[in-house]
Amino acid sequence: MAEQPKNDFSTTPPQTESQTKKGRAWYFWPVVGLGVIVGIFLIGLIAAVAIALLADPDDAANWVGMIRDVFIIVLAMEGMLMGVALIVLVIQIAALINLLQNEIQPIVDNASETMTTVRGTTQFVSQNLVEPVIKTSAFLAGTGAIVRELVGLRRSIRSARNGNKK
Repeated sequence: MAEQPKNDFSTTPPQTESQTKKGRAWYFWPVVGLGVIVGIFLIGLIAAVAIALLADPDDAANWVGMIRDVFIIVLAMEGMLMGVALIVLVIQIAALINLLQNEIQPIVDNASETMTTVRGTTQFVSQNLVEPVIKTSAFLAGTGAIVRELVGLRRSIRSARNGNKK
């Protein structure tokens, strides 16, 4: 029985390196983290509503005030973190601009100068070496063709004379 040829076509898409090592896609943990944050927020909201409905109004106001204060502190810390991230971003952009001006620009200028030198060298070699060689080769080829024609003409004349003598 003949074996079926194996092909590399399959219905399952190829797995990436991260999927084969860990077994999960790259976005698994961020989704889990987002779910945990939403869960904590919902638990806090449900706890605040339960306290507001079941407890003494003055007591509930104190608890809701504490939860509000915690959220305000968290938002203030998040704002500070965003400010720090913005400062780091500005510093990185400044470093990138410095890199482009002081390191990349000289490399580009050097490459441009090299291309100008190569262009000049190519023109010099073309005019002083290649062109004379081509002219000499053409002259020799023409001379060779003339000599071949003369020799061929001489042979045909000889064969014509030898043919008449017989």
